[in-house]
Amino acid sequence: DLRAAAVLSVVQLVIVGVALTLAGRARARRERALALSSSADAVRPLTLRRVPGTPPRDGHGLALAAAGVTALVVVLLCLPLVNLVVRSLRVGDGWGLDHYAALGTTGGGMTVSVWAATLTSLRTALVATVLALVVGGLVALVVSRRPRQVAGRRAVAGLDALFMLPLGVSAVTVGFGFLISMHEPLGLPIDLRTSGVLVPIAQAVVAVPLVVRTVLPVLRAIDPRLRQAAATLGASPGRVLRSVDLALATRSIGLAIGFAFAASLGEFGATSFLARPDDPTLPVLIFRLIGRPGPDSYGMALAASVVLAVLTAGIVAACERLRAPGSGGDW
Repeated sequence: DLRAAAVLSVVQLVIVGVALTLAGRARARRERALALSSSADAVRPLTLRRVPGTPPRDGHGLALAAAGVTALVVVLLCLPLVNLVVRSLRVGDGWGLDHYAALGTTGGGMTVSVWAATLTSLRTALVATVLALVVGGLVALVVSRRPRQVAGRRAVAGLDALFMLPLGVSAVTVGFGFLISMHEPLGLPIDLRTSGVLVPIAQAVVAVPLVVRTVLPVLRAIDPRLRQAAATLGASPGRVLRSVDLALATRSIGLAIGFAFAASLGEFGATSFLARPDDPTLPVLIFRLIGRPGPDSYGMALAASVVLAVLTAGIVAACERLRAPGSGGDW
């Protein structure tokens, strides 16, 4: 029922749009550029001071709170991942690597192996990350500026809210939108729904808000006087962009690459609508393996899930270390 699905998607867009508008207005009241300070103030160590007349803090209470938070993290995050690894090594009544060895085959009734789907996911995520970084970086650069005119400020706020919509809207809605809009787009007698190009584009749409939200706070925190000083010294607008904005946003760009790549690598909602049967991504193949009967298919799905988790964690850790020590972003 495409008509009912479209109506529900529009309702979701309206709700998310209202929520983003309210959040943007609340955030705008608190955001401001960081003030420049002298070198002596910049290296002053952070100390915790107790207000005179107040009793000292209860160390046992803080320890209990820390233990409770740690236990919650272990239960909600670590336990499912550990259980996933343990069950992927379970073979019948014993233990082994049989499920991992089967990843190179087309077992479970699949047309491609898990490793082939992994290469497809990596290739697709790389293209999606480049698209998301270019689009998200440009959007963050534009939205970070503070126009003096009221119309300019409203246009910037509207652009910010527009590119934040995929962050709140389900990826299924994004994939569904591509599916119904790429059939004879703009009246042209072509059908792009089976094109492999749509998958990285859809993943990039999902990842763009992550790039914007990672880079934008850093750009907005830059004191405008830094750019003015660089321009006064004769730097061109491009040189100001490289020497000030790009230099201070280096670490946030590295994190944005990691978040975008991880989100694209594990994206399933939009990809499930657009992935071709003969060239699925790893999450789509895992879903298909889970849906097939038999312990072998289920075991391969467990092993493939571990591979996806390891890849995602490794990529995020690597992107965290993209910057050199001492570069911008620590403040």
